[in-house]
Amino acid sequence: MPSQNDIHTSLRRFFIPPEIVDTACPEITGSEAGHICRVLRLSAGDEVELFDGTGSGYRAQIVSANPDQVRLSIVETYTLTTESPVRVTLALGFLKENKMDDLIRPLTELGIHCLQPFYAARSVSRPKAKGLEKRLDRWQKKALEAVKQCRRARIPTIEPADSLTDVLKASDSFDLKIFFWEGEPLAVKLPEQALPYPRSILAVVGPEGGFSEDEVQMAREHGFLICGMGPRILRAQTAAVAACTVLQYLFGDMGDGCER
Repeated sequence: MPSQNDIHTSLRRFFIPPEIVDTACPEITGSEAGHICRVLRLSAGDEVELFDGTGSGYRAQIVSANPDQVRLSIVETYTLTTESPVRVTLALGFLKENKMDDLIRPLTELGIHCLQPFYAARSVSRPKAKGLEKRLDRWQKKALEAVKQCRRARIPTIEPADSLTDVLKASDSFDLKIFFWEGEPLAVKLPEQALPYPRSILAVVGPEGGFSEDEVQMAREHGFLICGMGPRILRAQTAAVAACTVLQYLFGDMGDGCER
């Protein structure tokens, strides 16, 4: 007999804003409604899973459906358990546009809590305010699509910072602060140097050109642990994914951390 979790994961999954969950008949409208009707060909009586991005999931039945509006009735409410126990904020030096676009999905799948792009001394990409606003909107949509696919409970936030200095100054609230730098010969050996059970981690990764010596020194002065990633030089986007993977393995739910 299939478990309750098996039943939920077999259902098509859709996002619903938390503010409309408690309405009599929550609705899905716009392009998502068209996708439900025209592509998935779901109709009245079919069941779907909803999530509100705040940690709750809902089993719902379609009451009525047309390409403009799908009306639903919530059958069951439950807590989703797919979020990592450690909140990882990745501060990443701005990369060229397509590289940042391509990173949103894997970083979301790896369970990051927040992505914080910033301008580093060697950042090639420096979008102006209007261009950045468009990019943020696109990245948030990509993150939402990734959350639907990987069955996460929460949508990661994307909060740009003006500079590395701003990132470092706001770092005191984190349990663990790591600065990944290709000039550091030692590979990651965090358990011996860090808190045994950090629940919030700030990881800083540089742009295409890496960090300057002055930036590394600033990180040291702000109490960051300076770490390398082995003897090979990684591309910036590879380093971002590798950093999140290592941290989830050590402290999250991809390795020993999930047993703590």
